[in-house]
Amino acid sequence: MVFGSIAPAFADSDGKSYKRWVVPIDDAVGTIEISEDTNIDDVRDSAISEEQARQGYDVDKAKLKKAVNDSGQYFLVWKLIDYTESDTKIMYILDAGTGEQLTEPITKEKGSCGKHKTTGENA
Repeated sequence: MVFGSIAPAFADSDGKSYKRWVVPIDDAVGTIEISEDTNIDDVRDSAISEEQARQGYDVDKAKLKKAVNDSGQYFLVWKLIDYTESDTKIMYILDAGTGEQLTEPITKEKGSCGKHKTTGENA
């Protein structure tokens, strides 16, 4: 038996890139741009450390992720996640090169697939 998989970036049947696993950053611009020719290991080496990214944030998890802005440019970002006691998670999206916050904090209810997310101070 042979099993195969399609990479998430190419899973959309319309020929458009599938952006489910890519973090949207609205009109923000990061400092570490990613293109199809980018060697991801080289890009990760130019990012600030996880320790630097977490500085000033009390979070449970931190991961380097690919983000896309409204212009279709891709950047490397740190995605910091704080799991709260009220069954929600708060995500902070930081520029992987500077640690600057690129978006308002994103709050999602536990079990949400993104349909019930809220952003900003009222989250």
